[in-house]
Amino acid sequence: MMKNAKMFFRVVALCMVLVFSLSFATACNPSGSGMVNDLKFDEYGEIIFDGTELTVWSVIGEPDNAYLDVVNKQFNDYYASNGLSAKIVSLSVGDFYTQLANTINTDPESAPDVVIYHSERLTDLANSKIILPMDEYFEAIPNNDFSTDNYYRSLMQECMYDGKVYGVPLDVHGGMWYVRTDILEKNGLEMPTSLSEFVEVCNQLITLYEEGRLWHRAMDKTNPANCNWTQAKDLGEHFYPVVMSDEGGIENGWIPQTAVLQNGGKLVGENGRPAWNTDALVEVMTMFRNWQSGEGDFNGTPYAGKFVEGNDDAQTVWSKLSSGAAVFSCEGPWFAEQRLEEYNAVLGSLTDSQGKTYSPLGLLNMSKLYALDENSADASKIYGVGHTFSISRTVTSMTKAVGAALYAQYMTEHSMDYLQGGHLPAYKAIYESEEFKSQPFYQQYLQAFGSPENYVTLGNTAYYTEVYEQLKGVYIDIFTASKLNKTPQEIVTDRFNTALALIEADEEL
Repeated sequence: MMKNAKMFFRVVALCMVLVFSLSFATACNPSGSGMVNDLKFDEYGEIIFDGTELTVWSVIGEPDNAYLDVVNKQFNDYYASNGLSAKIVSLSVGDFYTQLANTINTDPESAPDVVIYHSERLTDLANSKIILPMDEYFEAIPNNDFSTDNYYRSLMQECMYDGKVYGVPLDVHGGMWYVRTDILEKNGLEMPTSLSEFVEVCNQLITLYEEGRLWHRAMDKTNPANCNWTQAKDLGEHFYPVVMSDEGGIENGWIPQTAVLQNGGKLVGENGRPAWNTDALVEVMTMFRNWQSGEGDFNGTPYAGKFVEGNDDAQTVWSKLSSGAAVFSCEGPWFAEQRLEEYNAVLGSLTDSQGKTYSPLGLLNMSKLYALDENSADASKIYGVGHTFSISRTVTSMTKAVGAALYAQYMTEHSMDYLQGGHLPAYKAIYESEEFKSQPFYQQYLQAFGSPENYVTLGNTAYYTEVYEQLKGVYIDIFTASKLNKTPQEIVTDRFNTALALIEADEEL
């Protein structure tokens, strides 16, 4: 009876494969597509990959590329018996975006099959026909359960073009504030959770220092003797609680974008053009200008002094934080694991009133930090950047294209080990799982990143460079000494008009 049932299954499976193959050859090999339908199936209806190796170009660099390699190995192990594997080549951001289009257009034999890149560039790559729509390749996989509903909406939307799936989102991440929680705790202050609290804490830090009462210490791993607490005014004439660099820092890629979103604005309009020139952006940029000058007030409370010294660079962000000369500095999330381990090792962990230990270096995501109305529906939004998987236009084998789709699905659905590098998952089931929430790296730092639902991406635009870079330029100009003669309103207007002019010039070509 069992033998007959198994034989019946095989006959049915073979019939289904034959019907599927014939229909798929017609439906999924449109005229002029260049795609060769070479799909073959075994007796159980599984696709035969027969030694297909995917070449993957990735923009994900150190340190998180090592965690990506872990998941890639898991994929190779899982599909080893099916004859499907993938090899990742990591490129720097500059090399990746410079070489990708050039290689695909002029040297297709050397081009990658799969690309992993920042999803904010997807619309441009799809519009330029660098990548392929993926829907039909998912449909070609028997019993496949891929669904866009399995991914967070904002992240998935950025991976759509012309109503089709052009990418599968892997993660989302945003800029983080690294905070000297030991200094806050020693001075009886708490971590801020909104813009008003942030301003209040900075005012208190400045006042304590001016009065010679600010407890501070260095984090000096080369000389632990320098790590003692002191109230001496040995950090300079004034205390600047915030380190914000200009062109050399990462903040320009996170803060002005978040400021627009948290105050009800949009980064991109329906036509893909910039939409960030809002009154609220001008108001937040004016606030930053005042932080640099020490003038003005916040909701009627005068600033105690300058929050920002100015003229800092990316290296100064870490040196001032470690010396105790600042309490808040902004950097990328990929530094979280490394920096927290460093501070814990040198300064030791702290203990709260419930006996729970925490790090002398804390993490603060950007939720509510630039919302002028912290009770608004948009106040918790955070500008996020995600990575996505797409298939290169140079793939002409249906077997390889389906393998690439399987790879994108597997890597995103099994991304937990990769997330340790400082990212939140785009795949809902991972973030919602108890297994993920129980991971030590989630408990130690990822939970401070907030929920993926609060992250909003740039959106669909073929004008990524014009929209994004000019908004970054607004922030840069605010903190650049040579631009101090311009008002924040003039800076926003100038940068917005420049973006439009660049778009119009591009369209005329």
